[in-house]
Amino acid sequence: MRKAQRAVREAREVLSKAAVKRAPVDIYRIAEQYADIIEESMPDDISGMLIPLEDPHREKKWAIIVNKTHSEVRRRFTAAHELGHLLLHDYRTPHADTGFKIRFRANREYDASVAEEVEANQFAAEVLMPSHLLMKRTSELDIEYVDADKSHERAIDALAREFKVSKQALQIRLTEFI
Repeated sequence: MRKAQRAVREAREVLSKAAVKRAPVDIYRIAEQYADIIEESMPDDISGMLIPLEDPHREKKWAIIVNKTHSEVRRRFTAAHELGHLLLHDYRTPHADTGFKIRFRANREYDASVAEEVEANQFAAEVLMPSHLLMKRTSELDIEYVDADKSHERAIDALAREFKVSKQALQIRLTEFI
């Protein structure tokens, strides 16, 4: 199964368990079922981290750390992205996501890392902008395409606010199915 399909399937299971019926998705409430959520100040190039908790008596074994200096929409995406890593990838050590990465060599480890990041992004997009809710709203707003002449700009801005995501994330998501 393609990794994107696996990410979407897992995201839909999470949404179903959380009984999500409308936007915006309360990602913190959902993520707190799987990990402790901690907002901390971090260097601007670090969006979030997934940290194993050492106390064996804790119910939750992981903490999702989100950079509290980032915008609300960025923090929401980071929380969803890190939850994707937690549910999809078998991490045993801390994992940090930076806003920009430079890789100097191509190898299997790099390829796996890139694939995991793409998969976590797919998971986050489906959790924050569930396709069934987004398709319903684009139909109601008569958005049939993301256009260069910006004729739908107001509707896209409104949708981004409704789903509490960045306009850029929404536009990327819309290109997947409209």
